Amino acid sequence: MPRTHRQAAVIPYRVRKDRIEVALVTTSRGRRWIVPKGWVDEGEQPRDAAIREAEEEAGLLGVVARQPLGRYLHINGYGPCQVDVYTMRVTNVLEHWLEDRFRRRRWVNVRAAAACLRRELRQFVHAIERLAEMDS
Repeated sequence: MPRTHRQAAVIPYRVRKDRIEVALVTTSRGRRWIVPKGWVDEGEQPRDAAIREAEEEAGLLGVVARQPLGRYLHINGYGPCQVDVYTMRVTNVLEHWLEDRFRRRRWVNVRAAAACLRRELRQFVHAIERLAEMDS
């Protein structure tokens, strides 16, 4: 049985004029809009990987939930991957970041974000609305 790889994804959000916005970035090839996601390194906690990916891929800093919102399993070229999904309330948007040469970033409403993302992530994006309501 193939080994299950670990990845962490982060759904960065902010509240603007009583509206929740989610930050999306393009894939490294620029073909689709995604949320920051990457490998959990050996000895690294998934939450720390989520924090790292948000900064490297999207230039975003903020408050990441202690516990994942949930997880999903997907198969990619490396085999089965378990992805822990975290939320991040963005507090700082960097003008320049590690991958800004080949990724674009944009803020969209929850419905637009969900429409861009793979099916497994849509439920987590919609859950942001409920979380943000509890924050306010």
